[in-house]
Amino acid sequence: MSTSSIIDVPKKAADKDQLGIDAYKNGLTGFINTAQTPLTIAIQGEWGSGKTSLMNAIKHDLCKDQQGFYGIWINTWEYSLLTDEYTTMTNIIQGIISSVIVVLEKEKNQNLEALKKKAVGFFKAAAKSAAKIGANAATAGIAGDATDAFFETSDKQSSLRELHTELQNQINLSIGNKENAKGFLFFIDDLDRINPPVAVQILELLKNIFDLENCIFILAIDYEIVVKGLEPKFGKKTSENEREFRSFFEKIIQLPFTMPIGQYRVNDLVIDNLKQLEYFNEGELTSDVSDLIVEISNLTVGSNPRAIKRLLNSISLVRSIMLAVESEVKPTAFEQLINIGVFSIQIAYPLIFRVLEHYPDFTAWNDEVIETFKLKPLDPALKEKLAQSEYFDDEWEQILYQLCQRESFLSNRAMQISRLFNTLKNRIESNATNSSDESQDVSVHDVMTNAIQIASVTSYDTITEEPKVKEIHKSGFLKGLRSRIKNKFIKQAKAEGIKILYQQKAVRSNLTFLIDKGKHKYRFDISIHTDAKEYRLQARYECWYYMKAKHSDFFKNLEEPEAKEIKAKERYEAMLSKMESLSKELPENYYLNKYELTNDHHNTIVVTMNAKMTNAWGFLKDEQEMESYVNRLIEFLKTVENIEIIN
Repeated sequence: MSTSSIIDVPKKAADKDQLGIDAYKNGLTGFINTAQTPLTIAIQGEWGSGKTSLMNAIKHDLCKDQQGFYGIWINTWEYSLLTDEYTTMTNIIQGIISSVIVVLEKEKNQNLEALKKKAVGFFKAAAKSAAKIGANAATAGIAGDATDAFFETSDKQSSLRELHTELQNQINLSIGNKENAKGFLFFIDDLDRINPPVAVQILELLKNIFDLENCIFILAIDYEIVVKGLEPKFGKKTSENEREFRSFFEKIIQLPFTMPIGQYRVNDLVIDNLKQLEYFNEGELTSDVSDLIVEISNLTVGSNPRAIKRLLNSISLVRSIMLAVESEVKPTAFEQLINIGVFSIQIAYPLIFRVLEHYPDFTAWNDEVIETFKLKPLDPALKEKLAQSEYFDDEWEQILYQLCQRESFLSNRAMQISRLFNTLKNRIESNATNSSDESQDVSVHDVMTNAIQIASVTSYDTITEEPKVKEIHKSGFLKGLRSRIKNKFIKQAKAEGIKILYQQKAVRSNLTFLIDKGKHKYRFDISIHTDAKEYRLQARYECWYYMKAKHSDFFKNLEEPEAKEIKAKERYEAMLSKMESLSKELPENYYLNKYELTNDHHNTIVVTMNAKMTNAWGFLKDEQEMESYVNRLIEFLKTVENIEIIN
């Protein structure tokens, strides 16, 4: 049955093992089943890594129908809502003791009055300090550990010992009275969702109160949470004091178990859910596409189930929006794939995504990106070293490296981020090669622009950018432009000896024509952009495979024998001369631009004519403007008439 979303809840015991960790679960269950007590086990893993799902499965296997172990589940997050530190800890301890009493009351031959009285006595003794704790919190903050409130006097220590002894007696009696009974399993969940210092104090309380025979505590907590919780006590962790942090953890935890994230079968989790979402049409999710999706996932969100589910829900939402907005055509498998890549970047690397929002064509990143985002310059020696690496030898890759130095998290993943971007680049280029005679969006700029615009609907970035002019419905504007200029443009171009074809199936971010020069056809795109204070109508001509790119330097390639044979330099310089002449004739709100890219070991030349305007719809309705614009488009095409592939 298809669905539009994947729920982010812990896996039920009977659900399919999509992560492939049943063997680990079975091993841990077998260990617990025969372990000596008392014992405390820490299930370690980052937030969303599946700790609760694993504990669910253990509880299902060992506490089914109360055979073998009695299972008690405590969600610490629920006990901490809208309470102070002291109340949170009191609520959790009371919750554990109350749950034990509920289990023991089922044994009709046990007298629990003494246990109940000692529990009440203990909490009454501890509660006397609550007012003082609250007063300190209201003035200078909680002084010392809130756990002191439980143990600061001999009366409280005495009541604690009495409670501990009575608990042990009643638990032993319950286990002794029941055949095949093995003990109590306490599952303490969501410790990583509460304030780390409070989580650490809860660990201390559990050690002091519930270090009991026939009892095993299984805690969902990560070592890094313990480190943060101990910083008020030990200061920031360093190589000098690291042992103090580790000793505290080892005093509380006898057995750490780390979630085997590196062994997760991510392909099952991702691909199975994509099929459930019906994200791809039948036959589109080939093994090649599946492998690429898993590779993108590994390079971004990794193996974290929660991050993967957020990714899947985001792309499912956007697909629904695309189908509703662009009812005339369904998104292609290629577009769906690129959306997965862009959404993965948005989730895993927000800073990189923010740069892409401003500069979608990452292969054209240059000094403007460095200046805009105030990137630290590369040391010449490092720049030369990076140039020897396949991941950072191009200019845009080195700028990506500079971006990654802004955050330690990104810096540690710079190489895999470069691999990700090159994977997307290669896929876009492959699609463009296969679609050379079609009028769909194929350039890195257009493909990434489309995907980034779509991804913006699920962004929660709160950074305020400078105000822009009112956003424009690009598809609607370009369709309007098509109706105004298409026939006139094709007819007038023909009179000038320029053959133009229009075969576009659907208008999205570009109005696309094909310039037919005999053996090859060349894309000519018109697009509308929203800048800070105005709109920009861009006409873009591009010629792939202009010449072979043996060097990263375009001008060195012009001097190669093969380039000289096809007169690449002469034709390029002739274009520059024509551009200079046209620039002098154009109005002030028009400007020309050009840049050279490397695609598939060849140089691509891209030339643009940009028209700035404050009223895009007014421009579209002005007959004189439309006539002038068509004339300028034809003059622009004349400047690039010799920029073509010479076989």
